[in-house]
Amino acid sequence: MLIRDCLLVTCSMQRLRLGLGMRRRFEHNHIPAHNELMHNALRQQLSHGHAYAYGRRHLYTSLKRAGIPVARDRMYEQLRLLDPAGIASRPFALQRTPRGTYHVPGPDFVLSVDGHHKMSEYGIEVYAGIDGYSR
Repeated sequence: MLIRDCLLVTCSMQRLRLGLGMRRRFEHNHIPAHNELMHNALRQQLSHGHAYAYGRRHLYTSLKRAGIPVARDRMYEQLRLLDPAGIASRPFALQRTPRGTYHVPGPDFVLSVDGHHKMSEYGIEVYAGIDGYSR
């Protein structure tokens, strides 16, 4: 299709979507039942110990898949109120210690090999090897 045709289709779809009342975003903040449902789900996730290992994005996705209406920013606020210690400890988990240096006696002593298999179903596999001495 030409770019002009794509723009016409996009405008038509947008007009149809808006005509049916389908909005891209729906604010659940003004509905107390949704806030209470989200708050209870977060409290349940925290009490079972599941949410401690989850990042914010994973927690948001798991609640959405469970059918719980979640506004992402509102969920972050609730999580900050329910688990302040967990929120405070998470940034430190991202600060990993740097890798140590290693010494190789000479060339071809250590070869690091890695494979890329995303295209393996099409018969394409990519492997790369790096000499640890000269890199």
